Amino acid sequence: MKVILHSQVAAPSLIGRYRWAEQRLRESGIVSEVRTGVAADGLVQVGDVLISHNWIPAPVRELLSGRCFGGKELTRPEHLTLMESLGFPVMEWTLVGSCNAALALCDTWGVDRLILKRSFTGGGHGFHVLTPDQPSYTEWNFAQDIICKEVNPDCGKVFKAELFAGKLMLGFVLKKEPLQDRLLPDDDCPNGARQLVSYRNEKERPDSRHREVWEFSEAEKVALENLSVQLTALEFGYVSVDLMRRPDGQLVAIELNTGSVTTWWSETFPFVRERFADALLNLVEGL
Repeated sequence: MKVILHSQVAAPSLIGRYRWAEQRLRESGIVSEVRTGVAADGLVQVGDVLISHNWIPAPVRELLSGRCFGGKELTRPEHLTLMESLGFPVMEWTLVGSCNAALALCDTWGVDRLILKRSFTGGGHGFHVLTPDQPSYTEWNFAQDIICKEVNPDCGKVFKAELFAGKLMLGFVLKKEPLQDRLLPDDDCPNGARQLVSYRNEKERPDSRHREVWEFSEAEKVALENLSVQLTALEFGYVSVDLMRRPDGQLVAIELNTGSVTTWWSETFPFVRERFADALLNLVEGL
């Protein structure tokens, strides 16, 4: 058996993880190779198992000679619907057909602000806050971009769980303040959405002021790893689930990231590459 560890971009942190896993596989008698700088469609005949850090288009998956575990290009509605279908709790969200229909949700949900989340964005760039009677409103894709309310208006913390092959790789928390404390006053909404005070300077990398490792409860870990088992059965690879905690304490998913999960911070913790190598070996040996 030959395993290909793939990423189009040769990020040093990811390559370090891959090299560690490659050595673990070879010690177990499994041939492996790290491949970067090439799209997945250039790897259709090179191995029995492809582990990709990127989205793998469906047509490419059909051409692959072996098993493939990687990202899938799905919209936010598709991600949330998928997790809910797998039995994992998700936030309250909906699709609307117009801006007016979105604003009507303020009355339906009894809230003062709404969140618009765009598909196919990252790094918070697809996150917008809308409020009634603001000067202007941005446009969005009504079929792909979702409207939701705050999970907990009094808590802005976002929990992240990185998962692979049925195992929790890392849990951490982003120390964000509630939206009500981040809205700029007297906002003229130049881009059609409310402006927010950033929880950190975007020109600096986050540190312990902004995030820290988080230990999920045993029940939460079991639920997350069960989700990962089911996603692996659907041939997803390394994923990151964003979560928030409702006022009653229940963790709910707000987002699923299935490709190009950031590695520079997680790889500062040696246990992450250890867990990845162990999970990968178990996955490959079970095929």
